[in-house]
Amino acid sequence: MKKLYGTAILLVTVLLVSTLPASAVAQPAEPKEESELPAEIKIGGVFPIVKRPDAGRDRRDAFLMAVSEINNQSGADRILPEDVKLVPIVKDDDNSAAGGTAAAQALIAEGVHIVIGSSGSSVSAAMAAELGPQKIPQISYASSSPSLSDRSLYPYFMRVAASDADQGRAVADLAQAFGWTRAATFHTSDSYGNGLITVFTEIFEGRGGTIITEQEFDPGATDVSAQVQTIVDVKPELVVGHFIDVDAAAAVKKAWELGAIELSGGTWIATDGWSTTATFANDATVKKAMQKMIGTTPVPLTGGGYQSFNQSWFDPKWNFLEGPAYSQSSGKAFNAYAPLSYDSVYVAAKGLAAAKTVDGETLLNELYGVTYDGASGFIEFGERGEVIGRYEYVQLDGETYLAFGRWQDVATLDSGEITLPDGSVWTIADNKATCVEKAQPKTSSCTSGFGNLELLVALCLAAIVTVAIRRKRKS
Repeated sequence: MKKLYGTAILLVTVLLVSTLPASAVAQPAEPKEESELPAEIKIGGVFPIVKRPDAGRDRRDAFLMAVSEINNQSGADRILPEDVKLVPIVKDDDNSAAGGTAAAQALIAEGVHIVIGSSGSSVSAAMAAELGPQKIPQISYASSSPSLSDRSLYPYFMRVAASDADQGRAVADLAQAFGWTRAATFHTSDSYGNGLITVFTEIFEGRGGTIITEQEFDPGATDVSAQVQTIVDVKPELVVGHFIDVDAAAAVKKAWELGAIELSGGTWIATDGWSTTATFANDATVKKAMQKMIGTTPVPLTGGGYQSFNQSWFDPKWNFLEGPAYSQSSGKAFNAYAPLSYDSVYVAAKGLAAAKTVDGETLLNELYGVTYDGASGFIEFGERGEVIGRYEYVQLDGETYLAFGRWQDVATLDSGEITLPDGSVWTIADNKATCVEKAQPKTSSCTSGFGNLELLVALCLAAIVTVAIRRKRKS
């Protein structure tokens, strides 16, 4: 009897349990996905600190700020696991490809897991050649050469700065809006200088334009007289200049001295490498020469992330990160790419958190999927690990760049009036520019107005009238 009673109790129990909802039945806990991240993640930062102190130091400090903030996050805001921190290792790339190679090799020797940098495209390419074979992801905050988009050559390279393939299109669209068809190009002979010019030339010539001369010089060169004189001689309608600020200053100063800006009639277009106050900050002649020049510059940074970065930048606590500082100690505005350097670290941290490992291949795949609303705006990567370019069309007035349009896939010009360096006046309407006032007495870049033959006839008529008046007075 006892045996039958026990069996009945067991059956009832089984029946009751089987009728309970699944949520009421104790389920075995799912195993937590374990993170394989080490307690210390070594993150390299490469910057042109000595050779370009106004740029490199700010970008380095922004990198260090981000590392410090991420390490000190807590609670729900923390990106990395509580027991994991970033260990920054800073290297100077000497603003050269050789320096980039040396910096990358030193970081590899120190066991770095991911690298932020660098600025120059040729520097980043040299670094990528060392880091790629080691499967170490690299995120550049400023390198923009289209050549860096080749993932067969640079499989572990990414960037939060847009490719100059976008900017080359933006410059070509601007030239088309003004109706210019005869252009000269002037650039450095490195991968950075060649990249945008190649894109611009292909589009410009494809639309019926002609490149009447292409002039280049080695980065850091101080004598560019021959190149500038050639530009003066051919008298283009526009000159597209593409260099970083230090090289631009040398080129523009010589161009002013030889009359390639004031007298040639050609309008100069400045790209984002030198459409910045840093180009003329230390030279009054360069500042004078650049007045009324037009060009492209990345869309100004706005939004909560940028405002927060701007507010905290001059907090005294950051002055002790690593010296010597530049903007933070001088009180000047920070370098335009400092927020991108800062955001690169946050992208790296979010990628590491998602990957849960420092394995290069796994980490790279997760980095491609990172989205982040940071100091430089909203970051989302395309299929090559790059962001889409957004630019403003600007004109220098004193020390201020005034916007007269923008570009994102297509050009959009604001209606109004603009005066170019040669004195010609243009009106902008329906996304086109029309010359309404010819420059006097300089040669104008307008396509309308007097040509050489008409000008000669006009002068002859003026002389005949003058002689006739004098004879009448004598009689």
